[in-house]
Amino acid sequence: MMNPSRFYFLLAASMLFPLHAAGQTRESQVERVAPGRFKSVTEPPCSYCSTQHRKGLIRDDDRVLAWIRASHNGGAVPLRHFLAGGRVINDTYGLFFYDPDSGFVTAYRKNYGFEFYGRRNGVMVVRSKDGTLWSALTGVAFEGPQSGQRLQRIPNLMTNWSHWMMLHPESTAYDLFDGKKYEVKPLPTEVSPEAKRSMGEVDNRLVPLANVLGVEFPNSRKAYRLDGLPERACQLDQVDGVDIAVFWYGPTQTAVAYRRQLGDRSLTLYADEVSPESAPFKDKETGSRWTLAGRAVDGPLRGQQLEWASGIQCRWYAWAAENPKTMLDAIGK
Repeated sequence: MMNPSRFYFLLAASMLFPLHAAGQTRESQVERVAPGRFKSVTEPPCSYCSTQHRKGLIRDDDRVLAWIRASHNGGAVPLRHFLAGGRVINDTYGLFFYDPDSGFVTAYRKNYGFEFYGRRNGVMVVRSKDGTLWSALTGVAFEGPQSGQRLQRIPNLMTNWSHWMMLHPESTAYDLFDGKKYEVKPLPTEVSPEAKRSMGEVDNRLVPLANVLGVEFPNSRKAYRLDGLPERACQLDQVDGVDIAVFWYGPTQTAVAYRRQLGDRSLTLYADEVSPESAPFKDKETGSRWTLAGRAVDGPLRGQQLEWASGIQCRWYAWAAENPKTMLDAIGK
């Protein structure tokens, strides 16, 4: 018998978000946000995570987007301080989009002149300076002079400030100055009315607000369910001939996927309950420990890095809307 509380949750969700059969989709017009409501941040001055940490302006549990394959071991952007207000950063480090309704932050290769424009099927739409409209989730242009073009992703993951500081305090960050230069705003906790209005019907394989990691393969798309997982989990998978490992670390609510091919072998990675929080995963072949950033920190493979697999942590309704033929799987331990 279904738990009564779960029954009423599903009933309420179905009333808020209409569902439809798997594989179907519905095109909708872009619902534009009020012009000037969100002001993009462009080229904020850079610094280092350790330097900004000493100012005490970033909380340990602040959500950050970390880019992980660059000089200085990448960097981190605290969402409250740089993205919650304007939703877009145009910078040499990358082009970053934040959609709290859909529960994602995406990172693309550097670009300029982008702004938050509106929503389509509940998902954030951005506009470039030539008037082209792009999906913030997929990076694909669907209207305007660059229609059909795609922005190039850069490796990234979502985590907490304290965890990233533990892994890479020497990595780059933006300068907070005295904490008043940029608009600091709390992260929204509910889906906005605008997103709900534009959402349309949602693939009924999951409830709309379910959390997933969507992964892009050469010819396919696949979503991995994140809700209800243990503290540490790892899923090994192969799609389109690509071997991947999906890492999940509950304390930081982080999901990230890597190709597990290293040299001439495919590693058998797993979540290890007794490993330290800095490196909660191991491989069976060598016993080396791996961080959420995909780096081996001890054992025979120390210093090696796994190749990031293009993935996005987001809500199901957004991933399914942009990838209507997506496969769906669960993460096992």
